[in-house]
Amino acid sequence: RMLVDNNEMETITVSLILEDVSVDVSLLMALDQDLMGDLKLGSILNTKHIFSCLLSTIHSVGLSEFLMDIGDIEEFSISGFISEETNESVQSITEAIFGEYKTMVLETIPAFTSTTIRPILHGILQALVDTARDDGECPEPDGSLDGILDFRDLFLSEERSLELLGQGDSPYGNLFRLLYNLLKDLMSESDENGLSKLNEFLVAPLTKSQSGVEGALKFNGTLLDLNKAEVAQDIWKAFADNLRLTMSDLTITGLDTLRSPVKVLNPISSFAHLIENQLSLGIPSKPLDASIQFEIEVGDATSPLATNNVMDLQLSMPTMEVLFTILATVQESRFMKFPLKDILNFSCWLSMIPVSDKSSTIDVGLAMHYLDVLLEQGIEAKTACVSCSNSWLEDFNSILDFLDKNQFISGLKTRALEIVSDIMQGDWVQGMVDKQITAASHRCPHDPAFGRLLSGQVHPPFTGTRTLVDGILYAAFPLAQVIAVVLAQKHSDLDIALPAEIELDVPEGANLIDLTDLSSIAGWADMALEEARSYLGGKGESGELGITTLMKTVVLDDNGFLTIPFEEKGFKAGGVELSLYNVTLIGLDSFTLFDVLKANGSNKFGNSVNLQRLGVTLEMGLSVENSILVDDDQMETVTVSLILKDVSVDASLLMALDQDLMGDLKLGSILNTKHIFSCLLSTIHS
Repeated sequence: RMLVDNNEMETITVSLILEDVSVDVSLLMALDQDLMGDLKLGSILNTKHIFSCLLSTIHSVGLSEFLMDIGDIEEFSISGFISEETNESVQSITEAIFGEYKTMVLETIPAFTSTTIRPILHGILQALVDTARDDGECPEPDGSLDGILDFRDLFLSEERSLELLGQGDSPYGNLFRLLYNLLKDLMSESDENGLSKLNEFLVAPLTKSQSGVEGALKFNGTLLDLNKAEVAQDIWKAFADNLRLTMSDLTITGLDTLRSPVKVLNPISSFAHLIENQLSLGIPSKPLDASIQFEIEVGDATSPLATNNVMDLQLSMPTMEVLFTILATVQESRFMKFPLKDILNFSCWLSMIPVSDKSSTIDVGLAMHYLDVLLEQGIEAKTACVSCSNSWLEDFNSILDFLDKNQFISGLKTRALEIVSDIMQGDWVQGMVDKQITAASHRCPHDPAFGRLLSGQVHPPFTGTRTLVDGILYAAFPLAQVIAVVLAQKHSDLDIALPAEIELDVPEGANLIDLTDLSSIAGWADMALEEARSYLGGKGESGELGITTLMKTVVLDDNGFLTIPFEEKGFKAGGVELSLYNVTLIGLDSFTLFDVLKANGSNKFGNSVNLQRLGVTLEMGLSVENSILVDDDQMETVTVSLILKDVSVDASLLMALDQDLMGDLKLGSILNTKHIFSCLLSTIHS
């Protein structure tokens, strides 16, 4: 600019425009890895300090190469002089010089920049680095922050934080606020299928690193093992002496189908340590699928309920929406002093959260605060036998289809989601989370617990919840009925089987009683047996069979029931106890035919019995630990009844009854009638 008079200045414009520019630059930098790794997160939470902190890790810097090559000079002009004559003169001289020397200038540019310009830029760069290092010292983390991290102040602007009742004074700088805004922008972006960009940038790489497959998570091995190895009570042992349920090998696919909009790490008003999340998953061409293998083992080969089945359960959900809120109490001091060398170590991030403490007056730790799952298009369940001892399980999918048509699956789905929510917010999952936090502390290099042996801390075992027990009962009884129908269908086209050929196991030389010739024992035995059969199977003056009169007189109560009480403790596992109070037999006063102990062979009795009705009622006690519906020391009573009508039973009994053992019985052993049956059993070989 050149002065024209005291108040006016003329503006001169110099323009230089180059074409096809190529620049090669080599920058030497002595960047200290230890100094960089020792930088604290709290030092760079304000973006204005990042450059000075980075400079503090550089010992020296230099420009070893600066080479520029130019294809052409598109324009070089000087204009703006008030004097038009000066403008024309300058432009004329410029054009003349360029016309004569431009080619030579272009050819010498590489040599000029590498020999003359590079040393100048090198000096300027060193001066800038030294000045910036001296003037912009990297600050230490704020030592006054020694509480719990407030997510509202970490992620939100000061104005928005105040609206949600945060401090609103940016105690954690603006770095995470910028990162959070970038994340929000990324979450709002979607492709032509409506899928979030997070699938490509976050979900796909994270899942692939865990499972080797994009969009899939795999958890191999045993996840749940409920085992009742020893059953002490005889009443239960008669059915099965062990019970085991295991779940393993969980695989989830389709996680890379996040649909926009996505809500992640969203702070909540009035709650400093809660973050809200909302995820929508699944598209028609790629649903969210889950598969898990479960094994049910009941008893051994001698048990009447013996079963050992290993099955795959596959669940397919076309769409799913998950809403969950997480409580996370991150220690401010640990957060501020977090070294950058561990920035990619997930264990170090997890170790900043203390384990839960029920004795604390405030909530601490990492926990699921709220969980809800919405399945707009339902859920499809399929099973496949891996190893099934019960062949009817091969048709289990047809059972599921039938139940689905009758709205059973939808009801089960609702209960299952409630169960999952309860379990995720329960002590068992919390114990597993605390276990991972403790282990993370031992894996984080800058944690005081790093390298120490894990203590034998005991975490809460799995305990059944009220909703879990209700869900199992809801599923068990309809399934049992449908399974009974399936079994009946499998036998609908079968003929009645002929009597089985059974070989009795009898010791060599045993003297067996010939049931067709009881007189060989005593001359009156045949006659006595016939008289007993005639009395029990014949009608008396009342028109009832003798067996009915005898049962009413000796065994049954006034209602015609036979109630057998049990005083033993019940079956207890996972915080759930099931006790059997009473077994009541119904219909023992309704005999219409009682033709028993017909000798059809030397070791065979034939028996035919008809009843108008026959049933059984089981009265059981059920209790669930920490149930809000029933006191801990109180059990609710559950009654299961099955009553059949017009029952006809034909049974042939093979019996190897030892005459010598029978004859050696002492009268005193059977003077008490309750011992007669057991004494008779002692004389039977098979």
